[in-house]
Amino acid sequence: MLSTLTCFYAGLITLALASIPALAQQVHLPDAPKPYTTVSNTSPRIKKSGWSNAVQPGEKSQPLSIKEKLLFPIHEELLPLSWFSTFFSSGWEQLTDSDPRYGVDSGAYGQRLGAAVVRGFNMRVFSDGALPALLHEDPRYYRKAHGSIVHRGLYAALRVFVGQRDSGVSVFNTSVVVGHGMASALTMAYYPDKSSNTAVVFKTWGFSLLGEAGGNLWLEFWPDAHERLFRRHHSDE
Repeated sequence: MLSTLTCFYAGLITLALASIPALAQQVHLPDAPKPYTTVSNTSPRIKKSGWSNAVQPGEKSQPLSIKEKLLFPIHEELLPLSWFSTFFSSGWEQLTDSDPRYGVDSGAYGQRLGAAVVRGFNMRVFSDGALPALLHEDPRYYRKAHGSIVHRGLYAALRVFVGQRDSGVSVFNTSVVVGHGMASALTMAYYPDKSSNTAVVFKTWGFSLLGEAGGNLWLEFWPDAHERLFRRHHSDE
């Protein structure tokens, strides 16, 4: 039964993957900042900026190669932000005894933490590696870095649904939306029976997109906060 349902959801998401790009071509989406320029005869060596989760306005950065995109999720796994989200989500699930329902003892937390690690890695593999390589989309976040806090916050949140191709053209963010859906469907393969159902799949999908928006907000505003803290630290010396 579990394998049948898993195949069913995989089929649905495959259909969505096939249909969304065609829909995106009919919808006019605002272009993101275009901080990089394409330069011919460049070295295939991975540039430092390529391993950054965010591209700054005015920064010249080549589109990631297929190899770089496939390695990008591994790079993300080494970042503190990824582990913070993993511990936060598993801790919240333990505190509220929510899905995946392993119980509330110490052993249950270990199971939840393990599930959160697998879930987060699967989402990064699909959304920031495999699908960007297949669809020629850029998995990095393009900072706005100017304007009011409200406008920048809305921009960051909407980047969950507005992606960018390697050419710099803005499109529907198929990689993130469909990739998170695929990873959410896969939870049926390792979640306990109580949490292996349609409702949990879609709830996981929704919360994962909210988490993606939160990550974008962090990438948008943290450099400003870091600069102010760094500047204040030096002014106090």
